[in-house]
Amino acid sequence: MKIAMGQMKVLPGQMSKNLDTMFAFIQKAKEEKADLIVFPELCVTGYLLSDKWLDDAFLDTALSYNEILKEASKDIGILWGNVSTLDGIRGRDGRRVRLNTAFFAYNGQWVKRENGLFEGRYVKTLNPDYRIFDDSRYFLSSLELKGKLNLKDEDLTSPFIFKEMKIGCEICEDLWSKDYQIDPTRSYVNQNCDLICNISSSPWTRNKEKGREKQIAYHASKGFVPFVYVNAVGMQNSSKTVCIFDGDSSVYDKNGNCIANCNDAFKEECKTVELDQKSLTEKCQDKMMHALLTAIREFDDQIFNRRFKWIIGLSGGLDSSVNAALLAMSLGKERVISLNMATRYNSSTTIDNAHRLANALGIECRDGIIQKLVEEQIACLKQYTQNEISEFSIENIQARIRGSILGAISQIENGVIINNGNKIEGALGYATLYGDTIGCLAPLQDLTKVQLFDVAKSINNYFNKEVIPTNLLPEIKDDEIVWVMPPSAELKNNQRDPMKWFYHDEIIQRLTEYPGYGIEKMMQEYLDGSIYETELGKWIKYYGLDDPKEFIEDLEWVLNKFELGVFKRLQTPPIVMVSRGCFGSDFRENQGHYERSKEYLRLKEAILHAHQ
Repeated sequence: MKIAMGQMKVLPGQMSKNLDTMFAFIQKAKEEKADLIVFPELCVTGYLLSDKWLDDAFLDTALSYNEILKEASKDIGILWGNVSTLDGIRGRDGRRVRLNTAFFAYNGQWVKRENGLFEGRYVKTLNPDYRIFDDSRYFLSSLELKGKLNLKDEDLTSPFIFKEMKIGCEICEDLWSKDYQIDPTRSYVNQNCDLICNISSSPWTRNKEKGREKQIAYHASKGFVPFVYVNAVGMQNSSKTVCIFDGDSSVYDKNGNCIANCNDAFKEECKTVELDQKSLTEKCQDKMMHALLTAIREFDDQIFNRRFKWIIGLSGGLDSSVNAALLAMSLGKERVISLNMATRYNSSTTIDNAHRLANALGIECRDGIIQKLVEEQIACLKQYTQNEISEFSIENIQARIRGSILGAISQIENGVIINNGNKIEGALGYATLYGDTIGCLAPLQDLTKVQLFDVAKSINNYFNKEVIPTNLLPEIKDDEIVWVMPPSAELKNNQRDPMKWFYHDEIIQRLTEYPGYGIEKMMQEYLDGSIYETELGKWIKYYGLDDPKEFIEDLEWVLNKFELGVFKRLQTPPIVMVSRGCFGSDFRENQGHYERSKEYLRLKEAILHAHQ
């Protein structure tokens, strides 16, 4: 059998545009004599639509496209994702039922299933309700449908009969079945299916492909059949979280080996393959960089229709340098305006860095001195308070003045502002509200500083020259961190960021990444000494935290800053998700104070007792 993988860019809410893409792919697949073309999950509507799913008029429009696609199936099987409903069935909230559904048509007819039920339709069995996913808020799963219709488990995974082949259909999470009460993949294997097709809208995060390969290997170890996985590309958002989709649609043989694939570079592709022939595409290099470029480009296209210039505060530090490069690479140098807003605390090195970066990228860099505004605002404030204006207050005044200038220039120049913050700054509240927290998009807010070092190197490799100044990047020599220019906000004399780089980066990842590492586990590893067998142990020694008292003091500083910083994080721009714990609608927080767990208190006492 020849199968076309329709790895398409799914535009959320843009149903007619999505159908145009599907028709173009269907025509290409027909020309290549494909028997079947497979599209992603909810490719007609988009997946991350939040409460738009509750709009009945939108739902009716989506349903109307199923008949149009069925009519397009002359001489080719089409398997696609869309929403469906069932008359007479209400959802758990009493509303009209919505079902995340795979539709299967051939020659203008719905393809029948072996049990004769639900011809042409398969309803998603496993609804994910973790991280960014809220499937059960909007969709009834087939497990719930089973109870309402008095069905049996085997009725849920009855295969389709297509060209004398038994084809099992899954939707995304159905593959990730290890912790659920039912395993659709195993059910299809036990029914001696000839092929399983999984249609997905699976957002990319770092090492996501390794997770999927692990799932495939798990199923293959118990017996498997040829398996086709088709994923979306592009960008969709879940409120405060911007998600990117890498594609990486693949065909696996019965042993779980990948024998054919589409690109994993976040690009559309319609690729026709023979099920028993190898057709492998080289994997994307520097994938994090390409993920960020895709996010900026798609956000600009979908949200702003490429109408505006992008305004960036270019300090000459690492974060703004990386962001400026990503903007120029993704949108073009002519659409970027950078502002260097210096005070008396800015070094000649960072100002020079900003100029060299702008020249290397060919972007406009506008210089200005804001010191007079700082002094005038201090003088103005003295009219309203008798209290001393502290050094810390003056730091925040500078940041807010910069935010005000960026806002004014964005309005004057018909532009939008990009946010330069990284994940460690966000986690520790190392940012000024209405100053460096502003912007319409935060591409770097889910990357640690250490990950930004790698992205900077990828950018320089891409250009094959020094674009990001190398004086911003540390060298590791004999377990020592050597800086030419240590990270600094440059808001006062001789200021250095308070973070313990490499060490705090790892702690924040462990605090946020799903399914939750738990700081207590790290404390136990510290207590029993096993932490020194890991990379983290090297940095504990480097920063002198092998002293238990110092370790606890630093840990509580991090935890307190993390807890206090929630109110700032709730007011930051949408963040591009690249980890399994992105602030926003992925790693969800509420404002409040939590007492430490009993296990935390026990371990703290044990660690401090060891110090004595």
